[in-house]
Amino acid sequence: MSLRHAILGFLDLEPATGYTLLQRFEGSVGSFWTATQSQIYRELHALEAAGQVRMTLQPQDGKPARKIYAPTPDGQAALQAWLHQPLEPLQLRDPLQLRLVFSASVAPAELDAMLAAYQDTLLTTQDEYRRRLASPQILSLARSVRERALWTLSVENGIAWCQSQLDWLRRARLRLRRASAAPARQGEAKVRSPRRASAPARRTSRHCRRWPSRRA
Repeated sequence: MSLRHAILGFLDLEPATGYTLLQRFEGSVGSFWTATQSQIYRELHALEAAGQVRMTLQPQDGKPARKIYAPTPDGQAALQAWLHQPLEPLQLRDPLQLRLVFSASVAPAELDAMLAAYQDTLLTTQDEYRRRLASPQILSLARSVRERALWTLSVENGIAWCQSQLDWLRRARLRLRRASAAPARQGEAKVRSPRRASAPARRTSRHCRRWPSRRA
């Protein structure tokens, strides 16, 4: 439901079209919450059906009329109720960490290249957040000094998160290089041995062949 309430929050700042809402997401809260155009329009239709937003048509010369959405009193009440609710439990899903857990069989150079590519992505994202923070347009809709501070803090959080990930990546790549250079332990070599892995299968096969004589 957070996407729906975020839409109500943006519309409470200023009535907007669906496309403008997409730009608002990408230009402000994109460091921690993303939305596609189809998701935004789906939620707008649901909000309109629930009586929480109203749509008006704005004529344009030689173009189809623009659909402008604004919150109703019920929508504003729903937004305020959400703002005062306890926070939902954080559900963290990190594709890199999930893949890393199972990457012992990936060649060291290939894994390091993947981490390096992710590091480049983080640097690009961090630079984008810094540009966003320096852009006067990002804070132009702030209605008070306090609201401006809140928006600034949210972007600064994105910058800090990128930095923490970059610091972790540098440590991870260094540790993995050292681990790859270290000689394999004897026990690890036995685990990877194909001969060792096939032995249980042969024992199981002999065990299964004894069952018919017992039933007989």
